[in-house]
Parts: sequence; structure tokens; C-alpha cells
Amino acid sequence: AAQPLAAAFSVLVLAVAIALPVIAAVALRSAGALTSGVETDPHVNVYLALDATDADVRRVEAALRSHPQAASVRFVSRNQALDELKATTHLAELLASLDRNPLPHAFTVRVRVEDSEKLAAAREAWSKIAGVDQVVADFEWSERLRRWMRFGDRLLAGIAGVLGAAVAFIVGHLIRLQVLSRREEIEVSQLVGATASDVRRPFLYHGLLQGAAAGAAALALAWAATAWVGAELGALTPAYAIELKVLFLSVESSVWVVALSAALGLAGAWWAVGRELRQFSPSTRNPRAG
Repeated sequence: AAQPLAAAFSVLVLAVAIALPVIAAVALRSAGALTSGVETDPHVNVYLALDATDADVRRVEAALRSHPQAASVRFVSRNQALDELKATTHLAELLASLDRNPLPHAFTVRVRVEDSEKLAAAREAWSKIAGVDQVVADFEWSERLRRWMRFGDRLLAGIAGVLGAAVAFIVGHLIRLQVLSRREEIEVSQLVGATASDVRRPFLYHGLLQGAAAGAAALALAWAATAWVGAELGALTPAYAIELKVLFLSVESSVWVVALSAALGLAGAWWAVGRELRQFSPSTRNPRAG
């Protein structure tokens, strides 16, 4: 009974190591889905004063369209902005209770370049147009967010690589202990004609199955953890204007996790068995004098 218990504990240890990058991947996937609708094209929002007249709107639009850095200009009326705000947030009742529309007319200008100096000059020029109250470059923070997402992807790859190597090492160490415990049996089998492949095969199967079992257990642990986090986020989000969802790995990605875990187990077993066989095979252990 001790051996199955030890095997189960080993699988659990491996599963925890594999579950960590899986949970990190789920977090990145969920964050990516949350930010997928964020506008990252270089654009600038030009907000008019609340008391801007139709003549002010036409004058500002003409000035923006004639500017060399403006690739396209889209007008958003204050009523349209209010309707969009009601449709995309949970503040519809609050906005409906207001006596007047608090939002100004605005223009969304897609700029031609992302050079900071040229953008600063364009924003300065647009802010001086009569009737303009504020000029905001909304894409700057989204570009920083996109860079952080790319950094997260690279960090996840590094962590997965380190933990993958640890999984292969742990499996190799466990297989090595098994080889040592069956040393006499292996040497006897080699004396009666068993090849290195014959000796290695059962240990390779064991490492392969151990890695696959650890990968499946890691998915179960990661799913349980992310399901709990998702439930907690679901209870919190009604109070905010955004909807947070935890998106688990796809079926294809889950299959890849199990397959990669099995491959790591196989690699660790191959390394451990080959190393031990070279050390105590009969040909090197009992050399015969000529």
C-alpha cells in the first residue's frame, strides 16, 4: 500500500508544479479577453466645451480635417455619447435621472504617426482651437497595457520552461530510485541476454504515464482554483461597470498540457535510466582480465 501512496504523492507534487503555469496562462487569457475590445490604434479624442454651438462644431471639424497629422476624423455628438455610455455600463438608471446631458460633443481623430513629439505638437495645436475644452490621447495607456501583456507572455514562457525542467528532473529522480531498488533484478536480466532497450522500456512507460497523470491532475487543480476565483469575481463585478470572466484553457490547449507533461516524464525517465544503466551494467561492473 505504501508504493501506490508514494506514487500518488509524487503525481500530486508534479501536478502542483505544472498547475502554476497553467493558472498563469488562464490569467493571461482572461486578461486578454477583457482588453480585446480596447482601442489600440493611435487616436486622439478632442472634447468641445459644454456650451459649444453648431458653428463651433463645424469650425473645429474643419480645422481637424485640414491638419496633416489627422488621418480620419469622426464626430460623436453629446446625445450619441450618452446613448453609448448607457449601453456599455450599468449606469443607465443614474444617467436617465439627470436633468441634462453632462457629456460634450467630441471628435475622435485617428493620427498618422505615433511619434511622441509630433503628437504633442498636434495636441497643442488642437487644444488652441476655439471651442475645444480638452484633448486626450486615449491610446497611450492602451499601448502600455499591450506591452505589459507581451511581457506577461514572455514571463509565462520562462516560468513554464523552468518548471518543465523541474518536472523532468523530479520524474528522472523518482525513476532513478526505482532503478536502484531493482538493481539486482536488472543485472540478472542483462546476464541472461536482456538488452538496454528491454530494461529501459518499462521505466519509460512509467515515466510517460506519470507525466500524463500529473498533467491531468494539474488541469483539475487549475480548473478548481480558477473556478473559485471566477465565482468570487462574479460576485464583485455587479458593482462595477465591467464584466470580469475567467476563461479556462481550450480543449486543444488542455490536450497539449497533458501531452507535454507526458513528454517531460518520458524525457526524465530516459535520462535517469540511461545514466544508471551505464554505471552498473555487467560489462562495466565485472570486467574480465585477459
